Amino acid sequence: MKLNRADLGLGGGSLLQVANRSLTQMMSYIIDTPDGNVIVIDGGHCCEVDATYLYELLAERGKKVDLWLMTHAHVDHLGALLWLFENCLNFDIVIEKMVYKFPPVEWLAERKDDGCTARFLEAIKTWNIPTYTPQAGELLTCGGMSLEIVSVPEEYENYPTINATSIITVAHFPKRDVLFLADFDIHGQDEFLRKHDPESIRKDIVQMAHHGQGGVDFSFYKLIHPKICLYPTPQWLWENNKYRCTVPASAGTGPFTTLETRQWMEELGVEQSLTHAEGDYVIT
Repeated sequence: MKLNRADLGLGGGSLLQVANRSLTQMMSYIIDTPDGNVIVIDGGHCCEVDATYLYELLAERGKKVDLWLMTHAHVDHLGALLWLFENCLNFDIVIEKMVYKFPPVEWLAERKDDGCTARFLEAIKTWNIPTYTPQAGELLTCGGMSLEIVSVPEEYENYPTINATSIITVAHFPKRDVLFLADFDIHGQDEFLRKHDPESIRKDIVQMAHHGQGGVDFSFYKLIHPKICLYPTPQWLWENNKYRCTVPASAGTGPFTTLETRQWMEELGVEQSLTHAEGDYVIT
């Protein structure tokens, strides 16, 4: 897997966009803060290859995470840590604060959650991980920078999908901001705009919603007006292949809307797109 570098002028610290090692789409970001602390956003899919790679990356950083944000209750975001919880007899990553806000497990079950969230919550208790429930508008400071919690799910009856309950956050680096949409989708965006100033999401750098397809619509991206797009999107999804198919002849034959999203970004004048298809990215 290729390691790429992109100088986006963050002004201190770095952001690692971790590409999938399995064929399944996933999302995993590691922030090395200006003062040497570690922040993780999600982590990856619940499989050995993604989980062990995540462990290796954290081991390189001293096996300590100062702040870990889980954006929502889906296995391709929280699963890598869940795999480590369930398969490491002596889990030795120190997590100072686990930040999340998940809907009730009964609500999740009605929306076809496969039970991974309940297992994750139980594992947090088993390993005595300190937890924190964020509130919209607060700043979580860590290591010379901060995470701004832009929105959190509140009235769950207003959200028909688990993706719509994604926490939206902004990482404030010394000189630039990065907007993380996680898997936020069209079912949540109207509710978001009723409660929040659109200026809160107008950022130059954005993590593309739901792996770059099937997330928010063009009108939402117009409010953001990004210049740099971070795609947690493997090759098959980037090219709209059939699900997890890497055969080049399959390009454009899948059911995904990635190509449409990419066209939207061209219309908005996006300067650069960084994808899982190219490998890991270290962004500074």
